[in-house]
Amino acid sequence: MRASSRRRYHAPYLVLKMLDVGLSRRFWTMAVATLVFLWVVRFGIWGSYSNVEEASSPPTSTKPILNSEPSKPNHDESPPPPEPEDVSEPYEDVDKTDIALQPTDTPIPSSSGPAEPVAPEKKYGKIMDKVATITDTQYTDRLIPLIMHFHAVLGPDWPIVFFTSNETLQEHILPLLSSPAESESETTTSSAGPPSPTIQPRDDKIPIPTPAQILSPPPGSASFRRAVERGSIDVRIIPDQFNLSSRDGVNIYLSRPWLYEQLAPATHMLVFQADAMICANSPRVPEDFFDYAWIGAPLHPRIHYYNGGLCLRNRTMILDILSEGALWEQDTLVYKNWTEGGEDIWFSKKMDLRGANLPSADVAMKFAAEHSWHVKPVVKGEGIQKEYENRPWGFHKVHVYARDKLEEIAEWCPEIALAAKGRLEPST
Repeated sequence: MRASSRRRYHAPYLVLKMLDVGLSRRFWTMAVATLVFLWVVRFGIWGSYSNVEEASSPPTSTKPILNSEPSKPNHDESPPPPEPEDVSEPYEDVDKTDIALQPTDTPIPSSSGPAEPVAPEKKYGKIMDKVATITDTQYTDRLIPLIMHFHAVLGPDWPIVFFTSNETLQEHILPLLSSPAESESETTTSSAGPPSPTIQPRDDKIPIPTPAQILSPPPGSASFRRAVERGSIDVRIIPDQFNLSSRDGVNIYLSRPWLYEQLAPATHMLVFQADAMICANSPRVPEDFFDYAWIGAPLHPRIHYYNGGLCLRNRTMILDILSEGALWEQDTLVYKNWTEGGEDIWFSKKMDLRGANLPSADVAMKFAAEHSWHVKPVVKGEGIQKEYENRPWGFHKVHVYARDKLEEIAEWCPEIALAAKGRLEPST
């Protein structure tokens, strides 16, 4: 009985039973459901069991498997042994010494690992190979805007050293440099309540102004104060031995070693005065003229005479000339008109005698213009190159020597309005 009863539930018996047309509908439903359940358990739905087997096997391609879920770690099983690491280099047959790295190429890293990033050297306020300087003891409202214009056009690679007298510093410059916190400390406290909370500065030097400081700022130029705080403009006091109220005093000052020693270690120094201006429209930069020991507006069409009110000077060569013991005022007294009254022509002649590289008048007029004959007509209608060819980088004292050209100059260099006629006493 037992054997017959067990055989009744074997697969053949079930098949025979299903073939019996007399079986009930309930039996057919249970049989089909049983077969479907067995199929799902054994093979999965729509062949997904085979996909699971493929996903569990190691991939044969380097392409990533998309939409694959990460497998959970099995702590009961020991981890598989690590695969051998491929230590071969992809370009081992290439001789790296034969590859010329272009400026945009990335150097091949060393085997010791990536190099530590090096922060770029901060150049703001640090004199390196070039420096601009102005010396002025007669303060006017044009002075600070003029200095800030030079600062903007020259850029951060050109620190500016502003020399002035102690009197001018105390009376005009220091009030402009008072910080907002010092100038407006009283305005931050009112009877209506406690003072405004302290605002953290954007960096270690330039604080964010409070609302009261915005409504009632300290006097003077905020941009000039910020440039001095950053160190891009350095304000210094000249010794009392120099009197810059006369032209002779300026010539003596510019022909002494003191000024040039203050601007070490720069090789190239740009000297500008309050009656000079550089043009933001110019396609040229002062570095274009670094090959010359001195360049300024030409004072003679053939002889190497150059103006010094806006000029580039080779600082080291000037110190070499001054180390020989020559003095501008002595040569002026001995040779009468030998220097034509100015230290700029005196240095020009000294450099010419030494065989220094000095520009022709045509090249010098590309740098700066001073007289009416320097202002060449602008060629229009023949391309932008021709139009810009005769326009200089800057101007000096055109309010005196090229008054008939001021309107034409202003079209090309509207900043010329910041410069003005100097107030120095004439030379004796």
